[in-house]
Amino acid sequence: MHRRWIWPTVLFVVVVGVGAAAILRPEVRESFGDVADVVAGWSTRLRDLAATLPETETEERSLGGESASVLLIVGEPGAAAFALVSTGPTGPPSVIVLPQDMLVSIPGFGEYRLADAMLFEGPDLVALSVTNQFGIRIDRMAVLGPGSVAAAFTAPVAVDLAAPFFVEDGRSIVRQLPAGESQVAPDLLEELLVVEGAGDAFEWIQRQGAAWRAILGAVEAEPRVADRLLASVGGDAADLLVTVAGAEDAVVATVPVERADDGGSRDALSTVNDRVDGFVAQRLGHLLLRPEGRPRIEILNGNGRIGSTRLVADILIRNGYWLIRTDNADTFDHTDTLVIAQGEASEATAREIVELLGHGLLYLEVRAPSGIIDVSIIVGTDVPTGEG
Repeated sequence: MHRRWIWPTVLFVVVVGVGAAAILRPEVRESFGDVADVVAGWSTRLRDLAATLPETETEERSLGGESASVLLIVGEPGAAAFALVSTGPTGPPSVIVLPQDMLVSIPGFGEYRLADAMLFEGPDLVALSVTNQFGIRIDRMAVLGPGSVAAAFTAPVAVDLAAPFFVEDGRSIVRQLPAGESQVAPDLLEELLVVEGAGDAFEWIQRQGAAWRAILGAVEAEPRVADRLLASVGGDAADLLVTVAGAEDAVVATVPVERADDGGSRDALSTVNDRVDGFVAQRLGHLLLRPEGRPRIEILNGNGRIGSTRLVADILIRNGYWLIRTDNADTFDHTDTLVIAQGEASEATAREIVELLGHGLLYLEVRAPSGIIDVSIIVGTDVPTGEG
């Protein structure tokens, strides 16, 4: 039984260098060579490039010392790449590759691959899923449709691949690129980001890291590339990219991931739980919504209307709550939204949620509180939806 209380009105650096070496097939490890050295060399080559180029324009556009982020989404549903570009008052600026095949809790849908958020609703749901997964602030989002990356470049770009890239069509190879440094046409640079190609998910992440490193190098050489690349979202995002490209300690990395089995036809990846918190704190700590830790919530549809849980999820996730589970309630006859504190320790959190939503009957679960969820929200008809 619930007891009613109140009615308010209101980078590759980690995963491949440390984890993936123990996960990749032996033949893949041999073809990669020492992957840790390859990835560690990314920042070194960026610093070497920066030392040879004029710094005036980069310095004038620097966001050094500020906390800022932009989520880059390249491509379209079914063929998209994701990366978070950020800089903060401490620590190196970074480009964090977010693997398409990473399993995340997609608000309103459940656990799926990050790329599926593009298929379900589009870029906004991708951004919300990333915020929910890592508890970080996303200041801007740049959606670079098909051809946008290629259009930003007027000449071939130098890309250094750790392993060959090739695309097969049946039994024939329709596109290939050797390992090592090559001058790559702009359309092929974009293809390295959004096309899976042969090999496994970790090889794809490596290629994406190489492509982002090449983009940073090109922006460092010509900051106007950033303006062309991010013309649709304005100067702030372009200045952020210029800042990262010009930083001597810039990092290209990915969150720690490992293989997971979701029953799909290709590799699925899951975050490495005992490493991801430390990675986020180190690389993205300035973006954390709640540095002291996020309350865990579940949102249940208690009214049967499409879209009601998504609205609640959007509000709470952006205020630093961690959505663990989305599902239907036992019945759809709830007129009032219920906010249930799972134990006395979660009472204050539940009160805060009611205030944020502006709706809700507050209850305290005292007999059998959940050991996984801090607060349960059963959405009633008092919450508006986007359903027509």
